[in-house]
Amino acid sequence: MSWKDPPTRREPSARRSVGPGGLEVWELAAGLASARVIPSRGGLVTRFAVGHDEVLYLDPETLPERSKSVRGGIGVLFPIAGRLTGDRYTVDSTTYPMRPHGLARQAPWGIREVSGARITMELCSSEATRVNYPFEFTYRLTVDLGRAGGRSLALEQEIDNTGRRPLPLHLGFQPYLAVPEERKHQARVETAARTCYDNLRGEIVPYAPPDFGAGEVDLHLLDHRSMGTRLHVPGRPARILQWSAQYTVLVLWTQRYKGFICVEPWTAPADAFNSGQGLVLLPPGERFAGHLIITVE
Repeated sequence: MSWKDPPTRREPSARRSVGPGGLEVWELAAGLASARVIPSRGGLVTRFAVGHDEVLYLDPETLPERSKSVRGGIGVLFPIAGRLTGDRYTVDSTTYPMRPHGLARQAPWGIREVSGARITMELCSSEATRVNYPFEFTYRLTVDLGRAGGRSLALEQEIDNTGRRPLPLHLGFQPYLAVPEERKHQARVETAARTCYDNLRGEIVPYAPPDFGAGEVDLHLLDHRSMGTRLHVPGRPARILQWSAQYTVLVLWTQRYKGFICVEPWTAPADAFNSGQGLVLLPPGERFAGHLIITVE
């Protein structure tokens, strides 16, 4: 079946099923769009398609192995994005370990509400999270397919500081956008950025459009400025990404011989918990609200 075959429109719905390894899976459908969400694997969106056009990449072998990070889908990066120097940071003279990309993508999320083609999940502070992140919080993530005539996937986030001191946040989303290996040489991400941090070389360099098919790419665009971008893949509709204003750094990442390009909005450059650069300090009792929307043109 080709992605160009006529798609079937569906009424908004959410259906629960059992997936690999006994994982609870929620299948969402609305209009031309369908999605798959696995709350217990980090609130992960593992699939998004418009008609027969599969938008996301997923390595299925990494999905049921709960001790490992899933390669694919849309990762939720919280409370950090990227990696900390030495994989640790210090608060009030105490040093805490923190794995790359934080806690959320490994944690089981609870289900707060399901309505139509929309599911809201929740992750709350606990004894387990305080081992690495000694703060009180509630993070709600809503996955919604009911937008743009059934051609969009929206991720809406609300993070409440339920403690008595400022909540440090360095947030991100990590969408693995499917790009066949043979088309990666011609894939292009729209940006007016002129400066980036090359994470492979460990230095700030002038930005030049990368050849995604030439090998690993890991570029952190420091002056992208736009609240969105487009990923152009030859032979496919453009993938349009839009995000809220708090997301100021755009990360582009791929690996050799892997059929994906990650286009990741972050709220700050890497290592913000140690450098303080761009770090969000959410006051007690206040809420951070943001979003990421992916649309197939």
